[in-house]
Amino acid sequence: ARPDKTWSDWSAPLSTGGQIPSPNARYVQWKAEFSSTSPTGPELTSTRLAYLPQNSIPAVKSIQVSSQIAGPKPKPQTAANSTYTLTVSEAPDAGVSSLTGTPSQSVTRAASEQIVISWQAEDSDGDRLSYSLHFRGEQETEWKLLKANLTDPTHTIDAEALADGRCLFKVTASDALSNPAASARQGELVSPPVLIDRTPPVLTLSVAALEIRVSARDAASPLKSCEYSINAGPWSPMAPDDGIIDSEQENFLLRLDPPPPGERVLVIRAYDTAGNAALARVLLPSRDR
Repeated sequence: ARPDKTWSDWSAPLSTGGQIPSPNARYVQWKAEFSSTSPTGPELTSTRLAYLPQNSIPAVKSIQVSSQIAGPKPKPQTAANSTYTLTVSEAPDAGVSSLTGTPSQSVTRAASEQIVISWQAEDSDGDRLSYSLHFRGEQETEWKLLKANLTDPTHTIDAEALADGRCLFKVTASDALSNPAASARQGELVSPPVLIDRTPPVLTLSVAALEIRVSARDAASPLKSCEYSINAGPWSPMAPDDGIIDSEQENFLLRLDPPPPGERVLVIRAYDTAGNAALARVLLPSRDR
């Protein structure tokens, strides 16, 4: 703020409206020298200095990656898309069997999953920003372009477009919409590795009398829980052999009470930390068989 030895030298005399040849800096000092033959001497009434601020680099502050379920709502079942099963019924008079078609409704699967990448960016000059979004796998070396020239700080992709594994995302913000190409600037930010896991665990069951051994294994994420249900009843948690569910592979032992008469359906369900579920179904025979 005060001129010292770090300042540049004085320029040569400038004419009115001339461009200042001094290097770019935060402050400028000027002086004026006048001469006149008038008895009252020269008088300086005003000065005006015009400057162009240096363009600041846009800043990408954060990147968020989340998932959502998207897609159209299931359509009602109609005659055009119904499936039919054959029902055998005994005719009361003729003593023969007849076949009748009865509609059977299928269970509609959930809509597809999407990955949403959103970010926060700002520009200290108030410039309009545009964005480019790239991604790469954790073991890959080159960035792949997902989308360029984005004006909204969010982008959605089909989750199936990315294979399971750890993935990084890079957002580049540019202020070229508000500045000439020669002076436009850009900033970028790379996200931490994001685990993409859409594959459920694998269940292996071994049934011996009233003991069911369950082995659950996941290729990408640690397991989170394992539970069972009998005859579509409430879910009951299962404890792993080592006491805590914290790894990609866990073993469980389920001991059942002596069953009542009649067969039972046992369903085992395991979740990984990414929310993927694996199901296994076992038909337990009747006690009197």
